Amino acid sequence: MGNSSPCCITDVDTKAGTDPVVLYGSGGATVPVSGGPPEERIYKVVLNKGGGGKLGLDVDYMAERSVLPIMGITGGLSEEWNKNNPDKKMSKGDSIIEVNGTPDNVAVMLEKCKKEEILSLTICKAMNYDALVGDIENLIKAKNCGPILIRLSWHDAGVFDGKNGCPNAAMRLAGGGEHDFDANAGLPTVAISLLKAISDKYCPGFISHADLWVLAANIAIRLMGGPDVPTKFGRLDAKSASDGVQSQQGRLPDGDKGTDHLRAIFHPKGFDDKGIVALSGAHTVGKCHVDRSGFDGPWTDDPLKFDNTYFKDLLNKTYTPETTEKGNPQFRNGQTMMLISDLALIKDEAFKKHVQTYAEDEKAFFADFVQAWVKMQELGCSSLREIL
Repeated sequence: MGNSSPCCITDVDTKAGTDPVVLYGSGGATVPVSGGPPEERIYKVVLNKGGGGKLGLDVDYMAERSVLPIMGITGGLSEEWNKNNPDKKMSKGDSIIEVNGTPDNVAVMLEKCKKEEILSLTICKAMNYDALVGDIENLIKAKNCGPILIRLSWHDAGVFDGKNGCPNAAMRLAGGGEHDFDANAGLPTVAISLLKAISDKYCPGFISHADLWVLAANIAIRLMGGPDVPTKFGRLDAKSASDGVQSQQGRLPDGDKGTDHLRAIFHPKGFDDKGIVALSGAHTVGKCHVDRSGFDGPWTDDPLKFDNTYFKDLLNKTYTPETTEKGNPQFRNGQTMMLISDLALIKDEAFKKHVQTYAEDEKAFFADFVQAWVKMQELGCSSLREIL
């Protein structure tokens, strides 16, 4: 959200990591990735069909992918290879990423597997949907980074203004800036860094960066106690930073503005007042960092729990106005705070009735949030599919 954007701010625990998982990566971006470190994940297999033997390799072909997931070893040359090469054993759940020097084009790769006598296969261990979900879950548990992954998806999709802009992961291409983040530039930099090892393994061949950001956010919501959010796939990645919008101004709401501003931002995207309030409920997780946004503090007492506490606090707590050390106006109650854009939801009766509903009925909040959140993640997209 603009120069004082609450959605550009969140929390990530850079000290957490006590789960019994092996972490790979460097510096503060260490993340758990299945299949081992990069040098162990990729292996080569050579199969010679010259003697007339069956290949014995069952793969899953989907034109939208650029890899061939292995569905099973059914005997023949593949089983023989596994017996003779236990350190390079092909397994269900691995994916073929190159066939005889050809990557990315699954149609050509499959044709080579069928017709060429000698096959040199490059394979990546544990490259499948279940492994991807597991890697994201382990990252979130190890780093407590669920809120920042939600914000990343928000900023990627939320720049749609009713005419253009869509989730395309352009932020990864320009030093963390798809658009002008000003003081908030730390958000994409940190979030993208956290996802880097996972992105390096799965993108772009298995999943686009844009789809990965959506999936990671939805998994984070579930892990923090929120609803299961269905994810569709097929978003296209930006090829250059110029494919992204050039400024977030007028596209993402500012935390220091009120009701008229919220409607001016969200109505062109296709959201009514109920949708605006439901999406604002994402502030039930995460916190503001004064060095990033100029605001300071969490919205709720448990910024890693996705529930309806945000709405309960809006109605039940009394907030005192204050100014942060960066000069930004906000409101405080103990350790928690609210922004002008948050309190606007209870000053306007059309907004407040939805706040009251969600404070009383968490299931109603979850249902409306899922509807609004999925809609936002799909803004400007077409031809999305149910499976990866």
